[in-house]
Amino acid sequence: MSVVGIDFGLQHSVIAAAGRGGVDVILNGNSNRLNPTMVGFDQSRTMGEGAATSATSNYKNTVVNIKRLIGLAFDDPRAQAEMKRVYFSCVPVKRAMGGPDSIGVKVCLNGEDMVVTIEAIAGMMVKHLGMIAAEKAAASSTHIDAKDFKTVEQLFPQDWVVAIPSYFTDSQRRAFVVGCEMAGIKGVQRLMHEHTAVALSYGIFKDLNKEFKKDEPTNVMFIDFGASCYTVSIVAFETGKLLVKSTYFDETLGGRDFDYLIASWIANKFEEKHKGKLSGSPMENPKVALKLFAAAEKAKKTLSPQGVSEARINLECLMDDFDYSGTLTAEEYEVMCKPLLDRLIKPIELALAEAKLQPSTLSSVEIVGGSTRIGSVKRTISNFLGGMTLFTTMNADEAVARGAALQSAILSPRFKVLPYEILEAQPYPIKVSWDEETQGSSQQGVEIEGVADGAEMPANSVIMFDRGLSFPIVRRVTLRRSGEFQVNVSYDEKSAFYGQNAASSSEICTFKIKASEGAEKKVRVNVKEDIHGIIHLSSAQMVEEIDDEGVPDTEAKEGDDKKKKLKKTNLEFTTVRPLDWTKPEIEKAFEAEVSMANADRVVRETSDMRNELESYIYDMRDKISSDIHLGPYSTDAEKSSFSVTLEATENWLYEDGFDAVKSVYFDKLSALKKIGTPIERRSVEAASRPNAVSTLQRKVEMYKAWLNESQTDSKYSHITDDERQKCHSKCDEVSSWMYEMLDKQGSLSNSVDPAVTCAEISSKSQELTDVCSPIKNKPAPKPMKEEKPPEVEKKQEAKPSEGPQPMETEPAQENTPGDVSDHMQVD
Repeated sequence: MSVVGIDFGLQHSVIAAAGRGGVDVILNGNSNRLNPTMVGFDQSRTMGEGAATSATSNYKNTVVNIKRLIGLAFDDPRAQAEMKRVYFSCVPVKRAMGGPDSIGVKVCLNGEDMVVTIEAIAGMMVKHLGMIAAEKAAASSTHIDAKDFKTVEQLFPQDWVVAIPSYFTDSQRRAFVVGCEMAGIKGVQRLMHEHTAVALSYGIFKDLNKEFKKDEPTNVMFIDFGASCYTVSIVAFETGKLLVKSTYFDETLGGRDFDYLIASWIANKFEEKHKGKLSGSPMENPKVALKLFAAAEKAKKTLSPQGVSEARINLECLMDDFDYSGTLTAEEYEVMCKPLLDRLIKPIELALAEAKLQPSTLSSVEIVGGSTRIGSVKRTISNFLGGMTLFTTMNADEAVARGAALQSAILSPRFKVLPYEILEAQPYPIKVSWDEETQGSSQQGVEIEGVADGAEMPANSVIMFDRGLSFPIVRRVTLRRSGEFQVNVSYDEKSAFYGQNAASSSEICTFKIKASEGAEKKVRVNVKEDIHGIIHLSSAQMVEEIDDEGVPDTEAKEGDDKKKKLKKTNLEFTTVRPLDWTKPEIEKAFEAEVSMANADRVVRETSDMRNELESYIYDMRDKISSDIHLGPYSTDAEKSSFSVTLEATENWLYEDGFDAVKSVYFDKLSALKKIGTPIERRSVEAASRPNAVSTLQRKVEMYKAWLNESQTDSKYSHITDDERQKCHSKCDEVSSWMYEMLDKQGSLSNSVDPAVTCAEISSKSQELTDVCSPIKNKPAPKPMKEEKPPEVEKKQEAKPSEGPQPMETEPAQENTPGDVSDHMQVD
């Protein structure tokens, strides 16, 4: 399993794998399709389901909401707003290249305080999802030990497509790729917009059913309402093709906002009831707030289906030993959510306007995302669209991951997939600007993607990658420059209209280019937006025109200029980004990841050994005292000694040995097995011996019956007497040995080691087979072929000649080719 797609969600992540049979969502170790997106730090790291079990008690060291923090500067307003929602400690991290501080998380791992960057934590989570895929592949293989960690690692996915929100900026996209590199994941083929992944998941299977036509676009609206973001996109489908026509979103509207309203409502009711008796505000106490959010989410799900009128909420010992019990009606809930429901409309209006469509011209409106299950949300959207039916063709939780897996299969060289064209859409307009001209200089020589001198040129900037432009793509601006100069890339001011946070920095990167000194020359600056939507400087080239005197211009008239050729010289450049990661920083983070992974492995193996020891103690303690298990196969002294040793080891395990190392647990288990294994072996031998003896006895009888038959049956006439005697002797020998051993065993108690083992009986059975089977199956010799006597040649009788014959014989004449004698037959 080497091709996967990841839906990296705020609360849950989903992993899907593409294979010969299609796309499957992979279940984790607890058989769940949704994996909690969280990383916990304690004695070792835990991720997903493992981190969720201790998330409430270990909230200070459990990192959540990774998706909302990655790639942001510490002082970014979006980051500051998100930090107020989490209960772990975020700290600024200085960058080696300068610029704004990035976000780190202060955690305690195995008693040691440390700071881990949010990018590295994202990489840890993605790697955890990859290990789930590898373990699934190992479990489904008959040739691989699923318990062998190193073997499982060999099945780690090689090709990845990770779905991200369309609102991600350049720094957030780069941060995600860097986070994967920190975790040792180098096969990220694409960061794909979530709405595009949904569209691909929808379109590729509809296309297989021949539901689309070429040159007749089918327009479909997709509404993705997740835990933290609301996205509306309109996609046009044709045969083997999809085009993203429009996408708008509300970056700060999600299902968690509905949870927050309910949690606040519960907290207010609780405070009203116990006013003056509480030690503080429930929403400011992390453990209490986490309980409130869990109860709020449960109430939200209860009220979501049509026809449910109320939700009962009961919380025992919510705070200061006080309980809460109350009822939230559907009417109260909808009034409470009215401000959030009103925000659903604007992205739909903007998307329809940009695509120049009316609701009636849409072929379908498809909804995905967990929050689309909220009844009031569906009613609000449907009413605005004139009562249109909202379709749930795809699984609300899995559509993004499935689409990402399909894209991974399309891009992967490991799969052969029918071509499917995906025309993505750039979410924000990106502006390229260059340094101001020196006084007296002009814009002469400026060329922007084919528009040269003579046209009205911008002063010193141009929107190079406009909104809606498909990528990957390379675009070019040509300037006249000498010496070192710089080109800046940033989001245009219009980006705020399309949803970018206006308070955040618009800067993307700066390219510092070194041209030759002296006279100004043309410099082509080729800027690339790659498949992830990240901006790079593809190349910077100095272009000079040189006379080509070696090639005559036969069509040129007298006085015309000679032909010229272009000389292109690649120029050196450096790229500076606000939140850039240097190669040494990435390598250092990777080394830390390897170290933590090794520590996790040791902790996991130690825990497994401890569990094995604990299970052995419980298992043997019950069996040794049972008359139907191991009790009859141990002496009183053994039983007493073993019971005492088991009890002593159990006491040690829960006291001094609770934090022992793996080798100590192994030694303790080995000491117990040294006593218990012989007793277990006696039990196994006693249970297996009758069948082994019966098998040997039947085999002896079979060969003896054959020997009697072979005396009279002609088909065994080729068997010699010596061979028969050899088989008789071996059968008698084995039979005598068997009865002798059975006599010895019959005189022994079950509590002592057996006189004969099943392995010895099987060995004797094999000896008998090795001697008798070749003789019994000896093939009869093939009958000899009869030789035919040689044919007697008939001599030709001489006819009596007329007249006297000469007494001398004439010499024989040689035949020559064509001689008639060659064709004569002799009678």
